Amino acid sequence: MKYYCSLLFIVFGLLSYGQEYKTAFGIKGGYPGFGSLNAKYFLTENTAIEASFGPLSRQNYGNGAFLIADYEIQNNLEAQFSWYYGGGGLIGFTTNEYGTSNIHIGINSTIGLEYTFEDVPINCAINTGPIIFITPEVRFNWGGGLAIRYAIR
Repeated sequence: MKYYCSLLFIVFGLLSYGQEYKTAFGIKGGYPGFGSLNAKYFLTENTAIEASFGPLSRQNYGNGAFLIADYEIQNNLEAQFSWYYGGGGLIGFTTNEYGTSNIHIGINSTIGLEYTFEDVPINCAINTGPIIFITPEVRFNWGGGLAIRYAIR
């Protein structure tokens, strides 16, 4: 009996994998991007790169755009439900009403939850984490957001 249980456990372990898709494209709201384009691509079964591009608005600096890229480690909770953590960098620019432009460079870390629907190719994720801006001044912020993406299996 132990042999059959062990064999069954190994077979199910080999059949399950970290995510139900390879690439996903969509939109993400939150801070720093209030309505940004978002993409996630799995490099391996449990590692992914996520990138967001969108508008950036910072108090006293004005409005602009940003690009944020993260390297993430994915961990399963259930078949379509997982959590992830990772970190990366942010680069952006803003221009205020006086025409003063600023370059914003920062580092960030993230932790989040992700769910991929089984019957439809939709993926939802929610994340949060600290952001440390290095330029134009050292400043600590907290960011996060909600992403809704089309999952390409």
